[in-house]
Amino acid sequence: MKKQLLITALLIVFSGQFLSGQTLHLDSLVSKIDALVPKQVNDTTPGLVVGISHNGKLIFSKGYGMANLAYKIPNDPKMVYNIGSVSKQFIGYAFAMLHVNGELNLDDPVSKYLNDWPEFDEKVTLKHVLTHTSGYREAYTISNLAGREIGIDRLSQEECLNVVRRQPALEFTPGSRHTYNSTGYVILAKVLENVTNTPADVWVEENILKPLNMNDTQIESYVGELINNSAESYSYIYNKGYLNHHSNRAIFGAADIYTNLEDLTKWINNYKTAEIGGPQVKELFFKSFILNDGNDSEYALGIRNSTYRGIKQIYHTGGHEAFSTQASYFPDYDLGIITISNFGGQGMVDVWEIADIILSDHLKDVNETSTVKNGKNNEKFAGLYLSSSKNRTIEFKESEGKLSTYNNDPLIPIDDNSYTLKGWSGKFNFQTTDNKTSLEINNMGVTTYQKVDPWSPKLQDLPEFEGKFWSDEIESSYSLEIKDDQLTVTHRWLEEVRLSPVTQDIFKSGGIYVQFIRNDKNEVSGLMVHTPRTINVYFEKL
Repeated sequence: MKKQLLITALLIVFSGQFLSGQTLHLDSLVSKIDALVPKQVNDTTPGLVVGISHNGKLIFSKGYGMANLAYKIPNDPKMVYNIGSVSKQFIGYAFAMLHVNGELNLDDPVSKYLNDWPEFDEKVTLKHVLTHTSGYREAYTISNLAGREIGIDRLSQEECLNVVRRQPALEFTPGSRHTYNSTGYVILAKVLENVTNTPADVWVEENILKPLNMNDTQIESYVGELINNSAESYSYIYNKGYLNHHSNRAIFGAADIYTNLEDLTKWINNYKTAEIGGPQVKELFFKSFILNDGNDSEYALGIRNSTYRGIKQIYHTGGHEAFSTQASYFPDYDLGIITISNFGGQGMVDVWEIADIILSDHLKDVNETSTVKNGKNNEKFAGLYLSSSKNRTIEFKESEGKLSTYNNDPLIPIDDNSYTLKGWSGKFNFQTTDNKTSLEINNMGVTTYQKVDPWSPKLQDLPEFEGKFWSDEIESSYSLEIKDDQLTVTHRWLEEVRLSPVTQDIFKSGGIYVQFIRNDKNEVSGLMVHTPRTINVYFEKL
């Protein structure tokens, strides 16, 4: 039976019972949400807006901080904000509609709908692209590696498409893993245009936004377009203060919808009613992609399906310029929670913190049902792990019989070999075979890691990694040399980067991993660059 939220609403003021046996009044809710707002947010800083919806109505909304610092305009729930990747679900819903109407088929290869599109060894379908399981390159990462600064240098739709056209091979077998990739949605916008003979932004406006009366919502179609009643976004630079954070990229599909809390509430209500599209479209839109190995990717057509502390949720997050958005819907309670910041993560309140307040009597923690208090293999599992794609590391430490992440987040044991984290639906599954320990992280599919030995090369070991390295794919080169006893990377257009060793022949800087390749003579002959969204970008040593 559908659980009910019993709310009495007067304008946006409400009181009464939230859920059977749980009472939460307006004053109490407002004070608790106010307490979540970062202390640095005030009437001289950027901030955020918060909205809560039920039964298709926005029943609570409030702004914190300023929408425009120059003109001292406060953040207002009626203002519009760039919701970043939350925009993807509108493209996803459009493709569900086109599929059900017979205008395209999600199982068709992408090449059927695009001119001069590469045919790789394995077929990539529209569904693969929609669910981030395609194996395509991520254009933003590639353009950055080539020397262009993301958000500042212009990047067109055609340039994004050309990144995939120049790709030497797929990064992985389509459908085998879920790797988030915004470029896919740029590709999909072009497919939509080719199929309907209508620009994607116009089609979405005419077939989704207008029918739902999302009259304040606007799609940014070109850089510099005037967006009515929009907030500015800001970053903070030490010794410089607040800076307007503008993007020099406007490629609809992956992002670039501006909307407000009221219009987003109308959209979230369509999750339930399928007012546009109908039940078949709704079912297809929310159906998670099952990976080739049978694991659930927890990702559908531009939207995520998961659970939060035992309760089903549908959600997505987004970031563009210095805007940051979280939009979550809990269908069993017909509860929507939205937070949008114009100050990035510094001005953000997590929707799940608000859910903790409203749904407090109904949320569970995994340790409430687990009978294991401390894993018996904690000491063995502590250490450094490198992903099979060489683009991520995770480190665990053991102290006083307990295992935690390197950031001191305690792991909650499920059994002797499996753990989770508070408020997280994923699992860490450790395995030991032939004295070698591996890790599977089960979260939107399975990512495999291998325990590795940390590496601290001596200064005399570093010269073999020096030299100039060239990539045909991105037509760019990097120079590596030792500076101040550290391996340093320089590029014509980018800031100098210092590399830190990870494990044998692998270095990193931030989220970028550099894996050196050796020839038959054990000499360094090239390198591969791996990032969270792009792997195996090859550079030959000159």
